[in-house]
Amino acid sequence: MKKTLLGIITIFMLLTGCTGNAKPKENSNFITLDQALKEAAIRIDERLAAGTKIAPLNFNSPHDKFSVYVLDELTANLVDTRKLTVVDRKEVELIRKEFHFQFSGEVGDDSMQELGRMLGAQAIISGSLTDMGGFQRIVIRVLNVQSASIEVQYRANISNDKVVAALLTGGKKEVTNVPPKQTPPSGNNPSAQSSGGGTVVASTPPPTTTITTTTTTTTTTTIPLPTYKIGDKGPAGGIIFYDKGNKSDGWQYLEAAPASTEFKDIQWSVDSGSVEGKPGIGDGKKNTEAIVDYSLQTGKSMPAARLCKRLKYGGYDDWFLPSKVELGLMYLNLKEAEIGGFSGNWYWSSTQSGGDRAWAQRFSDGAQDDSIWYGGRNGDKNNKYSVRACRQF
Repeated sequence: MKKTLLGIITIFMLLTGCTGNAKPKENSNFITLDQALKEAAIRIDERLAAGTKIAPLNFNSPHDKFSVYVLDELTANLVDTRKLTVVDRKEVELIRKEFHFQFSGEVGDDSMQELGRMLGAQAIISGSLTDMGGFQRIVIRVLNVQSASIEVQYRANISNDKVVAALLTGGKKEVTNVPPKQTPPSGNNPSAQSSGGGTVVASTPPPTTTITTTTTTTTTTTIPLPTYKIGDKGPAGGIIFYDKGNKSDGWQYLEAAPASTEFKDIQWSVDSGSVEGKPGIGDGKKNTEAIVDYSLQTGKSMPAARLCKRLKYGGYDDWFLPSKVELGLMYLNLKEAEIGGFSGNWYWSSTQSGGDRAWAQRFSDGAQDDSIWYGGRNGDKNNKYSVRACRQF
């Protein structure tokens, strides 16, 4: 009896001792949020081909502050490796504002694919955060824009530490890390911009050009190139309505032609015909060239694009009909700021959506439509709308 009792006591002590000293096994699997984002960036960098253009687009979490932090850190980590081409967050924000798209909400793959195509991206980053009680589960994935297939997926359990708690504080609110419109300027000097969380981002130093003069000796003089803000008068006498922040692909700014050049009561196309046109930033010029070439080859009349192409103003002849998104930026950054003398009428873009349809935008309220099946047949190419040309430089 004593031996039995002693055995029971021994087993009880062993059990209570193990329970008191044991650490939860799952704790060993917890990492910090920053560690998870670094690991995710490394995996993305390893799995995607060099030069792939990728856009950090959406992260579903309870708070926009958390989502913006995740996307910002992923962007920074991917930019540091210099293997992939990461879409500028300013461009992502402009698209987000245009289509009322939140960084933290649940967004379908189809919608993200469309936004990715508008940004010219080959892949997009999305993800989610799930509260598991004592810890958080983070999932990051990379979606191929063309095929919708998942190229990369990363999962990790992260600690509920002070950083995570701070980022999840408060309810969901609208992201304001980059303003939807850039404030019209008082001059041409660069200024600091505010980004999410109150961080101040210093403006990029103005680009320079070098002129070399040779006499008996060689001297080099550095002359800064002019910089512009939204609302400034452009080199052709128009109005600046977009700045992508750097001069890539030969241009940095978009300039809208002045009100005196605006065409009214113009049809997109008199004759039926399909010309493929893309919707994104930087696509308007290519769209216009394609439309004009098609018109010349077929003999079909497409006056909206041809009028812009033929425009000569301010010593420049490189004007074009803006794409769907470029037209939206013209409305957001000029019409809403009451700059540029725009009417409240419908305006044509160079982005078609079918043989008989093209995208147009109403400048009284910013609505965009390509429909000919309901309402007032707003996207019918035979409709007569206003046309405002623009140029890139």
